[in-house]
Amino acid sequence: MPRWMAAHPHLSSRLLAWRNAYRYRPVRTLLAAILVFVALAVIAMLPPTGPILGWLGRNWAIAFVIAASIFTLSTARRRQHASIMTATSWLASLPAGSPPWMQVVSDMAGRLAGFVAFIVLMRLAGVIDGADFSRLAVATVAGALVGVLAGWRLPRADIGAPGFHSAIVRRTRARWASRPSLSPLGNWPAAQGRIFSRPRRMAPMLIIAMMAIPSGLHSAPGQVALAVAGVCMALFSVISLTAAAVRVAFGAARWLAPTTLGRWRFTVALGWRVELTQILALAVLLLLTGSIYPRGTVAVGVPLVALYLCASLVVVTAAAFEACRRAGLGACGRGS
Repeated sequence: MPRWMAAHPHLSSRLLAWRNAYRYRPVRTLLAAILVFVALAVIAMLPPTGPILGWLGRNWAIAFVIAASIFTLSTARRRQHASIMTATSWLASLPAGSPPWMQVVSDMAGRLAGFVAFIVLMRLAGVIDGADFSRLAVATVAGALVGVLAGWRLPRADIGAPGFHSAIVRRTRARWASRPSLSPLGNWPAAQGRIFSRPRRMAPMLIIAMMAIPSGLHSAPGQVALAVAGVCMALFSVISLTAAAVRVAFGAARWLAPTTLGRWRFTVALGWRVELTQILALAVLLLLTGSIYPRGTVAVGVPLVALYLCASLVVVTAAAFEACRRAGLGACGRGS
């Protein structure tokens, strides 16, 4: 092992994890890379991508607010996660530690580099012109820097504080032990989604949006900036539900592995509330946008919503099946 890897065990453990992922699961790793590439290509070919990026480049104040809000929330969450990992990691006893700020900065730098690379690809593909690209890149980098500083200064919760307060039991049942039911399983992703998108962490998005709008600015009205911030918050909550369902699937499958539950029942019980909540949230969002711009909402918004719902359903189903396979849930002959 080289000396620099021995001096930085946290960094070397990440590199070894990536190396082992490709070494032991090459097909899965290459398939994930191909899917990411195909998703980026589809996003680049969508008709609204160019006008949206161009509009953000011309209205650099809104791009700055969006970037600052996203990086503020990401930095605050990454800071708390880094603090927990520093105290509970299996590498915590080593004399060479990894400061939380280094983990936060490296993670945020990677995300910023990924977004800048994406808009560079859009520029090379001719989706966005040079002037809009320059303004968008500068506004995004400046907003990311401000967001990292603001997220680092946000108050941090106690290390290891559980998020069980987000999982509320609305109605207790007297015969939980004698007559178990799968209906509460659908509440697990909803509770995890609340943990992912805490209102306390999303509130700074509107605060930053209101403070970043100069008075009397006619090119970027305050109503438009607030509407963009609200749409971003709604979409973030919707996407958080999909991520929550994927994360909960593996823990729930391990917990239910000793039972005779089938994988299809497990998948339906896990994802029905996620899909229903996403349908309702996106329907309300379409109604609000349709009242302002009905033609564009029908032509662009409805297909995108339908595409996302189908993609979310496929992702949740695939994650549930993979979780069942790993945990042995629903295996043939179990319980016989």
